[in-house]
Amino acid sequence: MDLEYFILFSLSVGATFLVVVASIALLVRKGQDVEKARIRKRLYTHYAAVLAEMLLTALPVLPEGSRTSAIFQQYESLVQAVKNRLAALTVSRRRNHRDAIRGVLIDLAQDLTGETSDRLVYFFYSFGFVEEQIQLLLSKKWWIRAKAAHDLGLLRARKGIAPLTAALEDSSADVRTEAMKSLVTLAGVDSLRAILRVARRLSLWTEVELSVIIMNFKNDAVPYLLEALASPDQSVVLFCIEMLGQIGFVAAVEPLQALVQEYPSSVVKAKAAEALGRLGDERAEEVLVPLASRPEPNLRLKALEALGRIGAPSSISVLLRQFARGDALEKTVSARALAMAGLKGREALHSLAFDPDEMNAAVASQVLEEFGLELSAGV
Repeated sequence: MDLEYFILFSLSVGATFLVVVASIALLVRKGQDVEKARIRKRLYTHYAAVLAEMLLTALPVLPEGSRTSAIFQQYESLVQAVKNRLAALTVSRRRNHRDAIRGVLIDLAQDLTGETSDRLVYFFYSFGFVEEQIQLLLSKKWWIRAKAAHDLGLLRARKGIAPLTAALEDSSADVRTEAMKSLVTLAGVDSLRAILRVARRLSLWTEVELSVIIMNFKNDAVPYLLEALASPDQSVVLFCIEMLGQIGFVAAVEPLQALVQEYPSSVVKAKAAEALGRLGDERAEEVLVPLASRPEPNLRLKALEALGRIGAPSSISVLLRQFARGDALEKTVSARALAMAGLKGREALHSLAFDPDEMNAAVASQVLEEFGLELSAGV
């Protein structure tokens, strides 16, 4: 029995000892983390003041026609003293100081424009941070790659264009999105060619980000959107069709007609038909009319809606045929298209309101009311 008590006592003492050691280790680690945070904050504050002064220091005016290298020499003279101090530090301390400088420059880049921004970009190159950011794009951790892609654009590091283009095929959607946005910042509208060429399986979030970019460029983006209609990825094709419809560029009519006639997917055909309706060009009528009789319900509906948007009286016979054949939804879509097909379309719709078929009459009457057209003996 005494032996059992001794064993239990020994185990209790051992467990208590381990708990105490673990607690002490945690306290030591916490103390170290607090000290590191304090050092980082102090270095950041110090370099924020130093770099702000360097960015705002007035430089001698160079003679007219001076080479860019002369400007860079002036910028280099500003950073040389800091570089010399860094060189005198131990490797670990130098790393901490460089991290602080990098953080300050990245934060400042968000608010600077003009010559001070150019000066900051030079500093980033001069300290070797651009190369380091490019190397971070190869990190195994996706969040580090995403941050590196973001910062390369923020700092206008044009040397990053090639690696950012490669990052468009990264396994992480977040990295791809940041690379895309940075490429647009660095290369402007021309970046759309690379972005749309390598894009695959566009997510909703990527589409939202990319649509904002494209709507900023508007007509300048059209050539790249038209080019990307040949993409092997259906999500890219659908996205480009949507953008062309929103921009409303009439040069897109013929390429969209070609998609309606030749693309194998009915989903793409329907999207192209919808875009043609938005463009409102009567040239599209010849490819839309056959679609109105296709067996795929969604394709028929999009074609009928597009014909209504175009409002061509020559499509009235097709609209009446589909009104007679279709279900309640197709009848409603056909009736709305008739209401937008000029006087003859409204006359036909008015006659349908008195159709012996109760559903036909109800749908026609509802659409007449919807468009503010009085139901009476005359139109």
